[in-house]
Amino acid sequence: MKSLKINTNLKFLLVLKFVFFLGIISSQEIYAESINKILVLGGNGQLGSEIVKDLVAEGKHTTVMVRATSNLSRIENLDVKYVIGDILVEEDVKRIFAQSKYHTVIDALAAGRNIEDSFYSESQKLISKYASENGVKHMILHGAIGAGESRNLFNKTALEGTTGAGRGLTSIFSSKDRAEKTLISSGVTYTIMRHLTLLPLEIKESGNAEITEDQKIIGAISRDGLARLTMECLDNPRCFNKIFHAVDKDVELTGRYENMWTRFTKTFKPEILDYNRQ
Repeated sequence: MKSLKINTNLKFLLVLKFVFFLGIISSQEIYAESINKILVLGGNGQLGSEIVKDLVAEGKHTTVMVRATSNLSRIENLDVKYVIGDILVEEDVKRIFAQSKYHTVIDALAAGRNIEDSFYSESQKLISKYASENGVKHMILHGAIGAGESRNLFNKTALEGTTGAGRGLTSIFSSKDRAEKTLISSGVTYTIMRHLTLLPLEIKESGNAEITEDQKIIGAISRDGLARLTMECLDNPRCFNKIFHAVDKDVELTGRYENMWTRFTKTFKPEILDYNRQ
């Protein structure tokens, strides 16, 4: 009788241990699935599509928010899920963030030529609000060199003038700056990657694209290079709650792109150009 009791207790302990083991595996699977769920805003654009391609290649569960009229040609053959909505319509943003538990949200939005510069700050108000309310763990925002203290890198003539599209740099930088501040104050863990000149898709990175916390650093960067850097910051504590400048000092610029960059350098203060030649 005593032996039977011991055997019964042993079986009970083995069953309990097995159930506990299954619970650990289940928890790990749930965490792995959760951490892989990523929402990309602007994922059909030139930068966003490069990021989406890398996410899919890494086996991430990727969702792309698009408008009903969006051009999906860059990502139409990729294994992604689409959610339809307008990033400036609060009910759309609320619905999209509530319908799935995203671990990470990547904001690669770009305003078109006919969109107001306030697009960046207004969209980020909604993004940050519902990311916070729905437990998003990490937000990666692709911003602009010119936001925050980096506006001081530019000379007065550049800030008071306009871009090639007839848009004032000050207006764009102000909107980007407000977007950064909104995200930072949201309480969501953030990574802000500022870039200066995003090169055309046909120009590929040198392999030496990098992010730096030195906010005096300027330079061009390719879209595939910036996408790679984005991937390296996914769920990476070294990138948490930091602002970076993304550059590729070794990217090869030829022809008109070299001439464009040469002209663009004239928008910076001389001491900033000297600092970057060191």
